[in-house]
Amino acid sequence: MSNLYNNMISRQKEIFTREEQELLRTTPIVIVGCGGLGGTIIEQFVRAGFEELTIVDQDVFDETNLNRQIRSNLDTINQSKVETTRIAMEKINPNVNITGYDLTITQDNISEVFKNSKILVDAVDNVYTRVLISREAKKQGMVFVHSAVEKTTGQLSVFEPGSVSYEELFRLKSVNKPLDEEIKEYLLGISANKPQVLGTTPSIFAALQVNETIKYILGKNDVVLAPTVLMWDLFNISSFRLIDF
Repeated sequence: MSNLYNNMISRQKEIFTREEQELLRTTPIVIVGCGGLGGTIIEQFVRAGFEELTIVDQDVFDETNLNRQIRSNLDTINQSKVETTRIAMEKINPNVNITGYDLTITQDNISEVFKNSKILVDAVDNVYTRVLISREAKKQGMVFVHSAVEKTTGQLSVFEPGSVSYEELFRLKSVNKPLDEEIKEYLLGISANKPQVLGTTPSIFAALQVNETIKYILGKNDVVLAPTVLMWDLFNISSFRLIDF
């Protein structure tokens, strides 16, 4: 480990053993989405000492991102989310190994994009893409760390390769069906409207996703494993609950 790396993680040395920190540093993770959830997820991974990341997003920043997407500002409008994020992360840790894919995930390219990762972190904003990536994670034996947010509410669950699938858990009509045009249209219709989102919501649930990922990698207790789902409306503190679907 470099002097920079050791200094960066010096405030968490009493939280993780040296062996645990090395495991975090070397575990390869793919994050799909570099926006509201993804921007915070990626930054928190880098600041926690992860150095093997793959990031995926086909989009550029625009002014509607300013309320919630951590990498968006007036200088990054119309700039690639992937490239902007990669440059920013290298300013935190120049030794971080980020493989960036500035593209739309499809059935044709997903296997190649995911092939070197062990954990998939979900930061997408539509159900079709979520189904596509969750299926590939199960196919490749990867852990799938899911979250979705709307307004002030979010949900989170961690799917192991042998657990109930995302589609099965949320009782989607696509279960065991090919992702043809009919099923794609059905899934896209579920999230056809861009949701209203308060900026704190993706920030908080992104941090929870990072925490659950760390806990899973290190074999900690109380990971929110499917079929359990954490649900919380941030404007109603008593709504924080774990539900077994």
